[in-house]
Amino acid sequence: MSLLSFCQWLQSTDFFTAIRGSWYVYPIVMSTHLAGIALFGGMIVVTDLRLLGITMRKRPVADVIRQLRPLKWIGLAIIATCGILMFGSKAEEYYFNTFFRTKLVILTLLGVHALVFRNRVYRRAAEFDTTGRIPGQAKLAASLSLLLWTGMVIAGRGIGYIEPPIGIHAAIPGPYRSMAPPVRYSGAPAPAADGGGSATS
Repeated sequence: MSLLSFCQWLQSTDFFTAIRGSWYVYPIVMSTHLAGIALFGGMIVVTDLRLLGITMRKRPVADVIRQLRPLKWIGLAIIATCGILMFGSKAEEYYFNTFFRTKLVILTLLGVHALVFRNRVYRRAAEFDTTGRIPGQAKLAASLSLLLWTGMVIAGRGIGYIEPPIGIHAAIPGPYRSMAPPVRYSGAPAPAADGGGSATS
């Protein structure tokens, strides 16, 4: 099974079809996903700014990281759960979305960032407080984190502005289809006027 075939199968399951067709569930999931990004990303930004010495200078670095860690985990759980629900509901559309692919690349880079700097920086925060100096490696980790998170937010916002290829659109269940707005794609021919036929040369 190809990746595209898997995406088509996934979004056609009853569970994800029900989410996609609900007037309430999908918008709630999307809003919760954004709230999770705000929570998790916000805690990351505060940590990075502390490592850069821009804010909360009087607070020990170790205390900032330790106190914000529970909120980070909550935000991460929200992002992962809602992200899976959103992707599964419109998997085929996301498959063709350039910004979504860019977001996945940035997420991978953020994972690599965490693996590289977790032991070298974030778990050595107490040493920074003891010496009273934040090393260049920690500032590099913070700068890269801010750059990657900015890129992910931009990519995430861009997802909604790319239309899928013509003919690729997640189907809406029958009870909701008549209420759904028509989907138009750039370059698609305009519908013929009522009562008239198309002229041919």
